[in-house]
Amino acid sequence: MIRLLIFFLFLSFGLSVSSQVINYGNNPQAGKYLLVEDATLYYEVYGTGKPLLLLHGDTFGYITEFEQYIPILAKEFKVIIPAMRGHGKSEIGTKKYSYKLFAQDVLAILHKEEIDKIAIMGFSAGATTACYLAAYYPESIKKAVVLAGAIDTSSYKPGILNDLKSKTGDAYEQMLPELVKDRKKLMPKPNSFNELIQKLKEAWLQPVYVEEVKLKEVKCPVLIVGGDRDEYMAVENFDRIHQLIPTSQLAILPNCNHIGLLFYPEMVKLIVLPFLLND
Repeated sequence: MIRLLIFFLFLSFGLSVSSQVINYGNNPQAGKYLLVEDATLYYEVYGTGKPLLLLHGDTFGYITEFEQYIPILAKEFKVIIPAMRGHGKSEIGTKKYSYKLFAQDVLAILHKEEIDKIAIMGFSAGATTACYLAAYYPESIKKAVVLAGAIDTSSYKPGILNDLKSKTGDAYEQMLPELVKDRKKLMPKPNSFNELIQKLKEAWLQPVYVEEVKLKEVKCPVLIVGGDRDEYMAVENFDRIHQLIPTSQLAILPNCNHIGLLFYPEMVKLIVLPFLLND
């Protein structure tokens, strides 16, 4: 009898957990669309309260990369997560890619949501966009959390830039075939992954993403977070950004690589949340 009771409790618990699974990145209950000049952008909204913007990385990045963090953050904030153009359910568009364009996409979504000022957290390319927003649109950004971001091509370790130049969409797909296969199912044009990579290179290969002189003028609080084993950028790069932004704090996580920053809920609870909640 006891074993039977335990079995049914386990079954009930399992059903309860499975019923609460959220399909981040393809969630009709949370998903919204916005038509900008050359593309339809997709984004999702979770929680209530003060607004917080999450910006994912590019190439393999998507809304899903924040799935461990969204439940934590949505308890405190209205979390808005755009799908970067060309990624998942957002269209590629026709404009030349740049971090200025990515920032303008974000601002268009904030305008639709009637948000004047917002806290922001970005990872990788999303972190670069967060830096751009803080530097060039200070009236719109309250605070910024920058996870493993670059501000120019000199931010990368030797050899990384040449690798970015040479990679094709097919090459990236061979690296993570199942992930790219699933991502293509969401794309408005499933056969456009190669086109996306070529357009991303337009942004990657610009020598400067965010001008140093503009970073020195940033007024909002900024938290810079990097891993000491990041494959793309050395710790010195994160310290360099910290030295440029007068209002910044720097946290270097031990034994953490680039993507490891996305699998660290304790980092969000112990470092990011206190930073965001401290007014």
